[in-house]
Amino acid sequence: MTNFGVQSWGRLLMCRPTHFDVIHKGLNAYMTMDTPVNKPKAMTQWEQLKQTFLNSGIKVDVMENAKGLVDQVFCANCAIVWGGKALVSCMVSARRDEADQTINWFKSRNYEVYDAREHDLIMEGGGDFGYSFDRKHAFVGYGIRTEEAACDLVKDVLNFDGTDLHYLKLISEHCYHLDVAMLHLSQGHVLAYPGAFDKKSLNLIKEVCGEENVIEISEEDCIGNFAPNSIPVKNGDQHSIIGTGFTTPLRHKLKDLGYGVITTPYKEFLKSGGSIRCSVLDIGI
Repeated sequence: MTNFGVQSWGRLLMCRPTHFDVIHKGLNAYMTMDTPVNKPKAMTQWEQLKQTFLNSGIKVDVMENAKGLVDQVFCANCAIVWGGKALVSCMVSARRDEADQTINWFKSRNYEVYDAREHDLIMEGGGDFGYSFDRKHAFVGYGIRTEEAACDLVKDVLNFDGTDLHYLKLISEHCYHLDVAMLHLSQGHVLAYPGAFDKKSLNLIKEVCGEENVIEISEEDCIGNFAPNSIPVKNGDQHSIIGTGFTTPLRHKLKDLGYGVITTPYKEFLKSGGSIRCSVLDIGI
């Protein structure tokens, strides 16, 4: 059952990028391997992000990076957590070995755990899962990485009583996960890149969230700045968004709507096609 007594994005899991690298060329549209990762700089950027969360009143739990798991820093993909239960992902083969450590981490902290690998359906966790800040609506993305059949697995394993669950089809290779295409903000607004979705799904977003609340963002803000891959923050009566970059028009739009805009450098991780929200998992809900 949805726990409405806790705040969204108030407690996050991060994985220290001790062994982060880009070695799986072509795993997504951003993994060109044209420029090597500056590993000390990546660690500094990760530490700065963690401190930004702490400064914003967000609690952070840290999982250590197992040797050889170069993508584990993107822990959004490792599971979906809902109502105290962790549905551990069945990711593409290049990342499937992350699941064992994820299961052990959640079990050691008394979460109920379900291993999606039992079904052999690609389901990439929080990367293809999103929800309104009040958690009255939740969304599963499919079509690029997560398989459509896995949407029903999410519905069957997790208890969404009190929350309406919707499925969205992704059609852009640059928006291979839902979390790089759409973000729900803390006052009910939604950042969405129209080119990421088929027409039916885009219309569904507008219907569910209210067309007046949907902010359609540019290709530059989606593919260039990873704006939907930011984190929404509510600290008392203050509403903010933590991201790595926004165009001037989008920044002004957000400020006009009452959001503080906080940016922190994260470019080393963009080389792997992931940004800030890819690097966290909401584990408090």
